[in-house]
Amino acid sequence: MLFLAVTLGFFVENQREHYIEIKREKQYIKSFYEDLTADENDLQLNINFLVAQMRKADTLETLMMNIHTGEPANRIYMYLREMTRSSPGRLYPNDRTIVQLRNAGGMRLIQNKSVSDSMVGYYRTAEVIQFQTDEGLNNRRELREKYLPIVNAKDFLRIVDSTNTIINVPENIYLRKVDTEIINGCIIEIDRIKTLNLLIASRILNLKEKATRIKEFIKNEYELK
Repeated sequence: MLFLAVTLGFFVENQREHYIEIKREKQYIKSFYEDLTADENDLQLNINFLVAQMRKADTLETLMMNIHTGEPANRIYMYLREMTRSSPGRLYPNDRTIVQLRNAGGMRLIQNKSVSDSMVGYYRTAEVIQFQTDEGLNNRRELREKYLPIVNAKDFLRIVDSTNTIINVPENIYLRKVDTEIINGCIIEIDRIKTLNLLIASRILNLKEKATRIKEFIKNEYELK
């Protein structure tokens, strides 16, 4: 009888722990689902920004190729500042759930292997995008260094208002000098930014679509509402 009681006690305890782990798993999955929903919005903001910046890069390249001494350069000033800005949206996906899982002992809490593989794959894809985004920041720094000799500081400051919005001032503003070597270097750097933006935007779109697919999958697997 004592053996039976002990055995039954172990069984009940194991069942209780199993129930708790299942409950925790569903809580993490629900949290991850919410993270993906937030990511979808942020990733779309980044796509919109990168596409808009690519269009401005096309215009800026044309303007700089055709600029002449004494010709107004208002739009060149505006687009140069635009090209050295980073996306206002958060790029790296919300890692709230994955951090909690790591602190709680890793992915072992997610018993559905297809779901855990999807989670790991999602963040690995995001890490690749983050690496390329860092490369883009370096390209922007290079562009800043290149255009410094041809812009007037006073005019450069005027095209940003008190809310940090880029504006077109009513007066004509000019480059300090039209140096073909400097302009050539700027155009090359602008094209690098544009090309990398195209790649990053494509990968962000794929990540956003992956987020949508994972949401639908885990919604069905865990009967989320």
